[in-house]
Amino acid sequence: MQLKIEVFGDPAPQGSKRVFNGRVVEAAGEKLKRWRKAIAASCVAARESNDVFFTGPVSVRVAFYLPRPKTISIEKRLHPIVPPDLDKLARGLLDGIGQSEMIWGDDSQVIELHASKHYADGREPGAVIEIFG
Repeated sequence: MQLKIEVFGDPAPQGSKRVFNGRVVEAAGEKLKRWRKAIAASCVAARESNDVFFTGPVSVRVAFYLPRPKTISIEKRLHPIVPPDLDKLARGLLDGIGQSEMIWGDDSQVIELHASKHYADGREPGAVIEIFG
């Protein structure tokens, strides 16, 4: 089984959770919430058009496309070698897919992950995800 999902929006990292006044708080806040909504909407659309649900181990390949800052030209920096960190982008995405409950039961099913980040030159920011089960 194979599924390709494209999510549009500004990819947001998921950092460590912190306890503040006895409540667990996400480090990224509103940006992560918007990204999670975009992930959930893409997962719903993918499930409706493919009716695929993974119950066993999965491999994931993901390419993140980040907005290029206006002050950073291609000549100055070809690749996004500054935050957000790739592992935190992946954490936010995988948790978001799992929380949608549309593609798999839990992100612990991911046994292999290939991730990359690029500037979204010539395309909308977001992520292209391929899932193999």
